[in-house]
Amino acid sequence: MPGITVIICCANSEETLGPACDSVRWADELIVVDSGSADRTAEIAQKYADRYVVEPWRGYGGQKKFAAELATHEWVFFLDGDEECSPQLAEEWQRFTETELDRLDLLMVPRKNYVLGRYVRGWWPDRLTRIFHRRRVTWDDEVLHDTRKASDPSRVRDLSGWIEHKRHSDAGYSDYFSGKRMDERLLMVARQMHERGKRASVLDLIFRPWLAFLKFYILKRGFLDGMFGLLIAQKAAVSTQLKYSALWAVQNGYDSADG
Repeated sequence: MPGITVIICCANSEETLGPACDSVRWADELIVVDSGSADRTAEIAQKYADRYVVEPWRGYGGQKKFAAELATHEWVFFLDGDEECSPQLAEEWQRFTETELDRLDLLMVPRKNYVLGRYVRGWWPDRLTRIFHRRRVTWDDEVLHDTRKASDPSRVRDLSGWIEHKRHSDAGYSDYFSGKRMDERLLMVARQMHERGKRASVLDLIFRPWLAFLKFYILKRGFLDGMFGLLIAQKAAVSTQLKYSALWAVQNGYDSADG
């Protein structure tokens, strides 16, 4: 089996970095890239990592492109500082043969997300492009997320093992439901959507928030989680409403005071 480098990009992650590093002790190499922490992140990282690097924030994609070039191995696995690799995912990787991996560029990894300490049923499987051959993929320039593409769809495989997100985090209400935080992030997304030719219509503003609510509350069975599931579905609706409102503002030139 080819070697693999696990890279954890983080900042101020003292509460979650230890469990993240513990979950990847099986890796051939562990690199921690810190974008400038003021807590005990450096101390914890140096306890676990083969290499600890401080690099000013380059943006979501830029930071990870930089980090990928630090890897000794061609196969790379990205984790964030508040994520962990499940034992099932580790075992699944370790079963791959070199012959199998020669036919692949990218492994799609599902993620279990936790909000306020509870698993979010409606966000599963949240598949991410986190395990890849760094010389055989291209990178998408997304403002809020880093994503990669294989040279051909036939060279992609979905994994069943998963990443755990914020399982050990004590993040509170404002980390998930703050209108100000959502508005700031979604305006960035709206500007990128506009640059790519997307426009907000009346139908988008009327129907998309309702469709988002129905997706997460009914289709994704959020109703089984009671009030918590209702809050998650409402969060999706509000985020969608803010995103298309921001897009409408951008296309009409009303966002200049914010940027």
